[in-house]
Amino acid sequence: MPGYHLVSMIFASTISAALALWWTGADLMPLPLYTAWFAVFFIVTLLPHPTLEAPCTSPLDPCEYKEHGLGPLEETASSTALYLDMLKRVLVNVVYHEQSHQFLLTRSIPEGRPDPLLARSFSLRCRCMGEDMSFNTLTMVGLRRLDNIQHCVETLLKDGVWGDLIETGCAKGGACIFMKATLRAHEDRTRKVFCCDTFSSTKQPPSPLIGFLLYPLWLLMRALAQIPFSACHRKLYAALMRLQHSFPVDVEHASEDTIRSFIFFVRNTHRFVRPAGLCTGTGLAEVKSHFARLGLLDERVFFLKGFFSDTLPTAPISQLALIRLDGDLYASTMDSLKELYPKLQSGGFCIVDDYYSFTECRQAVDEYRTKHGIVDELVRIDNMSVFWRRA
Repeated sequence: MPGYHLVSMIFASTISAALALWWTGADLMPLPLYTAWFAVFFIVTLLPHPTLEAPCTSPLDPCEYKEHGLGPLEETASSTALYLDMLKRVLVNVVYHEQSHQFLLTRSIPEGRPDPLLARSFSLRCRCMGEDMSFNTLTMVGLRRLDNIQHCVETLLKDGVWGDLIETGCAKGGACIFMKATLRAHEDRTRKVFCCDTFSSTKQPPSPLIGFLLYPLWLLMRALAQIPFSACHRKLYAALMRLQHSFPVDVEHASEDTIRSFIFFVRNTHRFVRPAGLCTGTGLAEVKSHFARLGLLDERVFFLKGFFSDTLPTAPISQLALIRLDGDLYASTMDSLKELYPKLQSGGFCIVDDYYSFTECRQAVDEYRTKHGIVDELVRIDNMSVFWRRA
């Protein structure tokens, strides 16, 4: 048995015993606590090691690229079209997909996935549709949504709709990078791109000592996630959401779909160990680096760090031509709409990344549109996203 696993087992059982003695305040533990102690002992011995499955190394058939819209452009394609096409391939990392480390397929009702699934091999289709998660892509939105961004920005430029561009929930920055690239490719030198997020840095694995100390707590969390009662899952969700700083705590609007997805992540935490040296992060310094490595970081790219309810009211934004909402949940989506939609110019676009992914997001969008009498047609982009153009 590997040393780390053996020490973890001993430490977990010891901590469990100490907690049991402290709880009872007795010299001898009653039988139920003895049972709990030994249960933890044996559970640890049976837990799999944190591992990451090897990425797919088999080359894909050229016809598969063409099938998913990645075939060669027409010979008459302009240099602008060629540049933006190549950048899209880089952002979603189909260029080096053998090292893309696709580890998760997101929930997708049209594809028969009501809950997330662990990815067993690379799927070009899921990558193009933005229905997977990878450790080292620069965006998770997929090619269809990047195509949509290109269409919206080029339409704004063609029709002369004035205003800046913004995304709330930019994560690694890929969608904002593509907005900036499209502006640059069409020689727009005036519009600003605003990138909004909490920019929570990607956390490094804890030291072995800290890992040993936290191991029993991690086991308890996973054990609670196995209890087949939705009420227990909701309480666990509420407790753990209060410990994070990436999303506003909004338990009231949390849907059953979101709770189930959250429980999936808790149950499979040990499978999501990040490989060293192969990850693109979400911290502010990392996102700026993503812009810079593609030659797109300049004085017209702005970063608003914090919850949207704190940053957007005082943001230096007067007119917007494109709003892209990727806040996932109800509060994030509603905060963004309240502060930004009044600034969206006639003829501007509003894109909602998670409309069909999260019930809370759809609820916030529908409520806002109904309240403000917005009847502009919702156009579906793919299995998850929609957009509309303001009349």
